[in-house]
Amino acid sequence: MAEERIGIFRAILRFFRFWNWKKARGIIRAADEQFTGSVGGISAAFDIQQDKMVSQYQGLRDAISEVEAILEDKRSRLEELNEEEEDLLQKREGALAKAEAANAAGETKAYEKHANAFERFQVRIDEIEATQARLHEEVGETSKTMEKYMLQLQDFQSEIEKMPQQKAEAIADFVSSKKIVELNDRLQGLETSLDRGPISAVMDANRKLTAKARISEKLAKADVKLQDKEYEKAGRESTARSKMDQMLAARRLEKDKKTGVSEKKPKEKDDRPKI
Repeated sequence: MAEERIGIFRAILRFFRFWNWKKARGIIRAADEQFTGSVGGISAAFDIQQDKMVSQYQGLRDAISEVEAILEDKRSRLEELNEEEEDLLQKREGALAKAEAANAAGETKAYEKHANAFERFQVRIDEIEATQARLHEEVGETSKTMEKYMLQLQDFQSEIEKMPQQKAEAIADFVSSKKIVELNDRLQGLETSLDRGPISAVMDANRKLTAKARISEKLAKADVKLQDKEYEKAGRESTARSKMDQMLAARRLEKDKKTGVSEKKPKEKDDRPKI
């Protein structure tokens, strides 16, 4: 039972994930259609991208400026340490000379005084050199990183400068392509209009009517009823002709009787051989 509930819960979860994904894709597709379907949409897309890039450029520039300020502080600190070290080296050299002179004169207190000064100067010089080494390393590493950031900043600047030209070219390409599509549609419409013109319509109607007449004629010739009527007509004509011949012969015979002229019989052919 518990496994069945888990399965139902997972199915519901998958359904909502799919629904959210489909909804998000629909929103993205609708947004893309708004940006790609008109000159205003293309212009807005480039403006949005340019504003985004300008914002990123400004953020990166501000961050680089802050790091550059830190680098300047470290460089200034190095210069101050260099000057302090140079001063301490001179003082250390003076303390060493005086300690040497006091030691030669046997002045113990004076020697201790100069020796303590020398030690104080040396300790400070060691501290300065350690700080200088650390600052040199930090400045060097940060400078290398800054070079990469500067290249990226320059790329941003170059892309931003190209945006107006890219925007103009994109709009020009869109308008040109759209006009070509419209022209093709117009030409196709014109061809259709010509095909459906009055003359074309008459000729097409005549072709269809002629074809229909041919088919009708073929069907008429193949009609059995029509053939029967033709046979019946031929029979009537043949019967009428025979009747007419009989009547003509009777009329001649009657006429001959009145005039006393007998109907001459045809002379029989003599088939006997001649001697």
